[in-house]
Amino acid sequence: MAPEIFARLAIYLTQLGVALLLSYLLWNFSRIYQQSYIRSWFLALLAFAVYQLSAVIQGLLPDVTGLMNALLYFSVVGSSYMFAVFLLRGMLQTRDNSKHLLLQLSGVQLLWMLVALALITVLPFALTDAFGDWQQYFRVSVRLLLMGIVLLAAAVGLLPRIERSLGQKLAVVSLTLWGLLYIISALWQLLTEQQLTDLNWILVYKCAELFLLCCLGLALLIWLQEHERNTNVQLTEKTRYLNHYDQLTGALNRDALLLRLEDTLKQHSGPVYVLMLGLDKFKTINESVGLKQGDLMLRQLNQRFDNSILKPALIARTGGDIFALVLTDISNDTQLQFALRHLQQLVEKPFVVESGQLKLTGTIGFACSPQDGQTADSLLQKANIAFHQAKRIQHKCLAYQTGMEDESARLISWESELLAGMQNDEFVLYFQPQLNVRDNRLDAFEVLVRWQHPKRGFLMPGQFLPFVEQLGLSRQLDFWILHKAVATLSQWKQHQLHIPFAVNMSSLHFQQDGLKQKIRQLLQQYQVSPELLELEITENTAMHDMEKGSNHVMELQQMGIRVSIDDFGTGYSSLAYLRRMPIDKIKIDRSFVMDMAGNDSDMMIVKTMIKLAHGLGKRILAEGVETAVQLQLLKNMSCDAVQGYYIARPLSEADALAFCSRQLSL
Repeated sequence: MAPEIFARLAIYLTQLGVALLLSYLLWNFSRIYQQSYIRSWFLALLAFAVYQLSAVIQGLLPDVTGLMNALLYFSVVGSSYMFAVFLLRGMLQTRDNSKHLLLQLSGVQLLWMLVALALITVLPFALTDAFGDWQQYFRVSVRLLLMGIVLLAAAVGLLPRIERSLGQKLAVVSLTLWGLLYIISALWQLLTEQQLTDLNWILVYKCAELFLLCCLGLALLIWLQEHERNTNVQLTEKTRYLNHYDQLTGALNRDALLLRLEDTLKQHSGPVYVLMLGLDKFKTINESVGLKQGDLMLRQLNQRFDNSILKPALIARTGGDIFALVLTDISNDTQLQFALRHLQQLVEKPFVVESGQLKLTGTIGFACSPQDGQTADSLLQKANIAFHQAKRIQHKCLAYQTGMEDESARLISWESELLAGMQNDEFVLYFQPQLNVRDNRLDAFEVLVRWQHPKRGFLMPGQFLPFVEQLGLSRQLDFWILHKAVATLSQWKQHQLHIPFAVNMSSLHFQQDGLKQKIRQLLQQYQVSPELLELEITENTAMHDMEKGSNHVMELQQMGIRVSIDDFGTGYSSLAYLRRMPIDKIKIDRSFVMDMAGNDSDMMIVKTMIKLAHGLGKRILAEGVETAVQLQLLKNMSCDAVQGYYIARPLSEADALAFCSRQLSL
């Protein structure tokens, strides 16, 4: 009997090992992809491993009776049903068919239901011998029959979604054959009233089961690899798409607009109108209803332009709330006035958001070829000049006129106010916490700026930073913020607070050779450790002059100052600079985090960024975390740190100190 026992034990242990290996692989895949159907497959194969382990123990302890025997049979029956049912549940989850009963139950509810079914099958025979003649039917034949039916149902559940996937086809074949194996075996035992006791037949049956287990496992792994490949293909297509289109609205981006407008000017002999349309007070809308609802309104507006009777030749989004439209079928002033009124009506049509309906107004500036310009860049520039002039004088619509470029009087006024604001300390620092995901502790504060204007009131960055850039005052304002940040660090140090500050640095200031000396002087003046200071630069700044930028970063790092890349993913497409640029941290732009939970492509982009950063030995932070789901996904993907409204909005200094106190008390 020893060879027989060894043969049976070998085949059972092989099945146990294969099932454990497959369940381990699926468990790892479920952590990476965060998909419910992979978790169901993992539970199914883990249950099959328990089933095989129970069978092995039964084979090694053939004479066991009483409670131990009942427990072993309960384990065999329960794990068998769990294997088949969770496998079916996983296949149904791949179809997103939430109406099915198995998907309406939670995993825990389903588990308890199967435990109850197993108890009903085993308990009567454990309590009395009155049903002894039926014991083998329920424990073996009926169990195999039910398992076979469920496996066939799982195969049928896959049929509607099969395309060219080898993994899905192999899974259908494996499930079908496995289901038939169980059903035929059960019917043979029921009809002939004979049990499968001959060793040769047992070995053939178990080898067939092992073969089908391997086929199913291979099918699921191929399926997941095909899913990853398809996701990578989608990621590549999305990258190509983003080279020409705006991710949020689907409109053309600025670069693509210039290229296509140049082609339009060459092909079209008549007048070509370029219109710049911006929403009025849209930043206030964002602050009142939230960024997500504001983004929804921008998408709705783009759809209105696309579906309008004007049929613009080109539609582009060139700024936060600014669209550029190209019209080629306007031949007289009457048509032009109709087009302008129609566009205003499209903007003023109520937008539906969660809080109700919102009405907006828009401002339009436009230029026309050939009189205003004969190149795409010239026309866009002059339309932009007309738009800003219309904004300034509060006209709904304005055509470009020669001389609009001369805005020196207005800019001089802004320049004097900005310089006075820096001199009189009218600017105020705000602080947004950056949280370490691993230990849920405060990592640093990003330093932001607001302007408490004596006449205009409390101004957000978008209300004055454009003028700062136009006037070339970015360096002065950067240094003011840097000076104020270091002074604040010194004050906080007196309160035994040593929290690093991350300060944004404009490209012009970062590229200045004297930046290192200025920072050193500030740190020495206020006796602040350089480890408490981090400079944030954009991708475009890093790529502008890579060699010079790398030298600047290394010089700062030698002083102990960290440098990070801000808004990663929104600038240059090339990632080569990450390898060459000795930066410390990468910040994923909020646009990728925003729809990550409901968008596989965005989640794959974020996961790729995190892996890329870690592979290069750099820390990574995700911006724009607004929900607990986003935070959990980032934790699962091993993101190092996060910031966003879910953690905290930008805080005044007093509120930031209170936030520190709460963190230290944890």
